[in-house]
Amino acid sequence: MKRITLGSGSLVTGDATVAALLDYTTRVAGSENKVTVEITVLEEDGETSLHMLSIGQATQFEVSDVDGVVADEDRLFPVPEIPQVGIKGVVEQNGDAGRTAQDIDAIMAELDEGLGQ
Repeated sequence: MKRITLGSGSLVTGDATVAALLDYTTRVAGSENKVTVEITVLEEDGETSLHMLSIGQATQFEVSDVDGVVADEDRLFPVPEIPQVGIKGVVEQNGDAGRTAQDIDAIMAELDEGLGQ
């Protein structure tokens, strides 16, 4: 279990959740991407609830260990879905996809032949 301190508040959540958030903030350090992520948090009364965090390049938080072990931490605190950072490729599903690939292959072959001369 980890405690995340953000500004004037703090949240307690699972180790894997914190690792995913730290990984994301590291990857977006040089970009202007910002996402909203829903994470499961342990409340003071021992119950869990969902909280929304807005995370981007300017996000700063401190992480510390929390005493005590919660049974089934992985089940109680699932790793949030965080959108991919950067360029996203899209796979065409229509009939043009094969022709587009063939066209690109032909252009690359022409470039390869031209570069050898």
